[in-house]
Amino acid sequence: MHNIYKVVVTFFLVAIIGLSATAQNRTYSPYSRYGLGEIQQGGFGRNAAMGNTGIALSSSFNLNNLNPASYSSMDSISFFFEGGVTGFDQKIKTDDMEAHFSDMNFSYFAIGFPVASWGFMSIGVKPESMVGYEFFDDNESTDIPITDGNYTRSQYQGSGNTTKAYAGLAVSPVKNLSLGAHFSYVFGKVNHYSIAQFPNDANAFKLATSEQVSINDLYVDFGVQYRLKLKERHSMTFGAVYHPKTGVKGKLKKLVAAGTTFNQDGVTIINADTLSFSETKFNGNALELPEKFGIGVAYNIDDLLTLTADYSIAKWSETDFPNLATTTTDENAFTIGDAQTIAFGAEYIPNYRSASFYPSRIKYRLGASYKQDYLVTPASAGGDHLEDFGITFGMGLPLKRSKTSFNLAFEWGQRGSTNDGLVKENYMRFTMNLTLHEYWFRKRKFD
Repeated sequence: MHNIYKVVVTFFLVAIIGLSATAQNRTYSPYSRYGLGEIQQGGFGRNAAMGNTGIALSSSFNLNNLNPASYSSMDSISFFFEGGVTGFDQKIKTDDMEAHFSDMNFSYFAIGFPVASWGFMSIGVKPESMVGYEFFDDNESTDIPITDGNYTRSQYQGSGNTTKAYAGLAVSPVKNLSLGAHFSYVFGKVNHYSIAQFPNDANAFKLATSEQVSINDLYVDFGVQYRLKLKERHSMTFGAVYHPKTGVKGKLKKLVAAGTTFNQDGVTIINADTLSFSETKFNGNALELPEKFGIGVAYNIDDLLTLTADYSIAKWSETDFPNLATTTTDENAFTIGDAQTIAFGAEYIPNYRSASFYPSRIKYRLGASYKQDYLVTPASAGGDHLEDFGITFGMGLPLKRSKTSFNLAFEWGQRGSTNDGLVKENYMRFTMNLTLHEYWFRKRKFD
């Protein structure tokens, strides 16, 4: 019973810390302006170093939330805690400007433990999507019939995030087969606003628009893994995940106002008139999470080598989504399409049982991924999916006589391009996480 208390207390600490971290900025991408923002990578420390693969990965040393079926690889007397921090460096470039941003913040928290001899569970909190951008657009006076020399400046800014809290359960009905499910609660809010002003006229009114989307709902996704023994120490694991299309409940607030002074949140307006305000609740008919499929395969040589590959597709083109549509007559508007990802990863351990040479016990990891984003560029810019390519590498640093380890992951990537007036992003991410392992459920004997 004492161990159950530990589980409960630890989870509430995880949840509180995770919720306190949700206001942090994890992106400065102008592409996060659309919908609920930039969709976050799902994996933990080991996944991040292996190209963010994980559909067919399982381990008794690390949690893997990319496939809930993987929890069956935990042993029946262990308790796991995983927590991570992520730092990133982001360079944003267009044909005529360049900006540089960097930040560091908490990334996720999770625990894993057996619930019975037949079942294993994991509970965690992680970011789901992020919004963080600010840019200006100047329009010369030839476009506006006002005094010569004047022009308008439009300021666009967004912030906020959505967060996922989940509980995952895995069972193994027959040898080498594992089935799992995640029961998730997604919540949060994102803000988008713009201000149009006349910089050359201090007395001119400013026109502001503000939009806030808040969501909170439950959904379920599923996973399966099957392990095929080939010969001594050699095996292959096949995995698949499925997320059904899900409508999400929430609220949409819109405000249009004119005034002379605005606070930084873009909502509070001083000495201003509200031109229009609306608050609309929606129940799955205005925002939907897409149907997703994923398959993976991994080749394993126990305690030496793992090679893995994943493919996934998210059917965004079949969803309703704020601020975006599948088709439009506006040649300068972004639309949405299906997102596809292919990724590869590898892990190598020179000599896991080495007692005299620590570098031989380190787990060396690398990977690569290619993604077609759900954002499709305007027809005037080619009408192609945004492309994202990244390479990763890292290592797992084990503690002596323990499954506890520190995991480091580095990712370099590029998203978009400067063609046709678009934005190119070069980014680097550094992830550090701790996988803490304890034998909490061992029955002790006393003389």
